[in-house]
Amino acid sequence: MLGGRAILAPILLLDALFLGLLLGFGTLNILDMLLLGSIPNDMVWLLQIVQSLSCGFAMVKIVLDMPANSSPVMDGLRRLAVIGSPALLFALVILTIEMLLTGQEKSAAITFDLTSLGTSTLMWSATYLSIAIGLTLTYKVQRYGNFAQSELYMVGMFFGLILGWSEHYFVLSEAPADGVIAWSLLVRTVLFAFFLTGILGVIIDRAVYRGFRIRDASPQVMMIASLGVALILRSIYFLRFSSAKDRFYPDADFTSSSAKWELPTKWVRLNLGERDTSSGSYSQMNCEQTGVDAGTGEPILTRIVSESKPVMEVYEHSSLDPESFCVTPLTSSLSYANGSLPAVVFLSVALLVLLLNKTRLGMRMRAVADNPELAASSGINVERVQQTSAFLSAGVTGAGGAGLDEAGIEPTEAPLRAIGQVQIGPQNPCYKQITHHYKARTTASHSRTPPRPPKTAPRPARPPARRARPQSQIQP
Repeated sequence: MLGGRAILAPILLLDALFLGLLLGFGTLNILDMLLLGSIPNDMVWLLQIVQSLSCGFAMVKIVLDMPANSSPVMDGLRRLAVIGSPALLFALVILTIEMLLTGQEKSAAITFDLTSLGTSTLMWSATYLSIAIGLTLTYKVQRYGNFAQSELYMVGMFFGLILGWSEHYFVLSEAPADGVIAWSLLVRTVLFAFFLTGILGVIIDRAVYRGFRIRDASPQVMMIASLGVALILRSIYFLRFSSAKDRFYPDADFTSSSAKWELPTKWVRLNLGERDTSSGSYSQMNCEQTGVDAGTGEPILTRIVSESKPVMEVYEHSSLDPESFCVTPLTSSLSYANGSLPAVVFLSVALLVLLLNKTRLGMRMRAVADNPELAASSGINVERVQQTSAFLSAGVTGAGGAGLDEAGIEPTEAPLRAIGQVQIGPQNPCYKQITHHYKARTTASHSRTPPRPPKTAPRPARPPARRARPQSQIQP
C-alpha cells in the first residue's frame, strides 16, 4: 500500500505542475476538452493548484509513514522530511506559482524583508512560548492539559490594561511625550500581571481542580473542566470589556514614531513567471561597483543591467528613489513596544528554568512530576507543590500577556490562536514521529519480555477412575 502511494503521488504532482499548469495538457485539461469546455478556465488551474499542493502534503506523509528502522538511508530521509517539511512545502508553493504564471504567460514579483520576517517570528514565538511553558508545567506536574492556559494569557493582558486606568499610570499615559521612556513602568506592569495572574491561577486550582484531584479524576475529566473554566473567563471579560481593541501604554513615548530601533536588513525579490522583457534590458535591484570616487575614495555603485529578469535578487540598498540608487542602505524598524515582548518572555522562561534546576522547590516539583506517590512517601507536600505549579504557570503566562498588550493585539485574539496551536500540536509531524518511535520501542520491549505466569494456580488433574473388578474375581 505504501509503495502504491509512493508511485501515485509523484505522478499526480507532475501531472498538475508540468502537464497541467505549464503545458495546459494535464488530466483536468483533457477532461475539460471531453466536456466541450464546460469547465471554466479559472476553475481548471485552481483545481490543478489544489492537486499540486495536496500531492506535496501526501509525499511528506508517505515519508513519515515509512516503517521505523527500515534502513539508515530511510531513517535519514525521514528525519530530513520532518525537519525540512515547512521549507519543502514553501518551495512547492513557489514552484506552483512559477508554473502557473509561466503557463499563463504572465509575471509577478514577491519581495521579502528578512529582518522584518525575523522580528515578527520572534514576537509570535515569544507569544506562544509564554503559553506553552505554562501549559507544559501544568501537564508535567498535574498531569492534564489545561485549555484555560491561553485565557490566563488574556487575563494578563487585561491586568495591564486595568493598571493603565489607575491614577498612577493614567496621568503619565495622557501626558505629552517628552522623549524619555520610563522602562520602570513597564517592569512594574509585568510584575503586577505576574503576581495577580498567578494568584488567580491558585484560586482556580483550589476552586475547581483540587476537587477533581481528591476524587482521583482522570486527565480527560480535568481537561474538560479546564475547557469550562476557559469559557467562563472569556465570557466574564467579554461582558466587562466587550471585544473592542484596546492598547495600553505605560508611557506616552511608546507611541512616538521615534521610539523604535532601526535594524539593517536585506530584501529578497523573487521574479516568477515570464522573465523576458519587451525592451530587452532590465535594471536589477542588485548593485555593482563601477568605479571609485576620486574625491572621497568611496566606491561608485550602479544598478546591474541584464537582458532578462533573474530568478532571485538579494539587495541591501534602496533602489526606489532615483536620486539615491545603491546609496541609502535598507533598514527595518522595530518598535520598543514590540521588542519588549520577547525580552520579557525569554527572561521569564530563563528564570523559571533556573528555579526548576537550581532550587529546592524545583527539585520537589520535578520529583512530583516524575512520581507523585513516591514524592509523597518521601515527605513532599504534593498538594502544595501542585498549587505552586499553578501559580508559576499562570504567572509566567500572565507576564507574557502584559508584554503583548504593548504590541496592540486584541486581548481576545491571541488566546484563539494559542488554542489553535494547542489543538494542532498533536498533528505535528515531529510529534507523530516521536510518538511512533515511542510506541515502536514499547512494543519491542514487550515482545522481548517473557510472558508472566498466570495469577491463579492451574487446576489439579483428576485421579484416574478405578476399574470395577470382574465378578469372577470377587470372593465370597
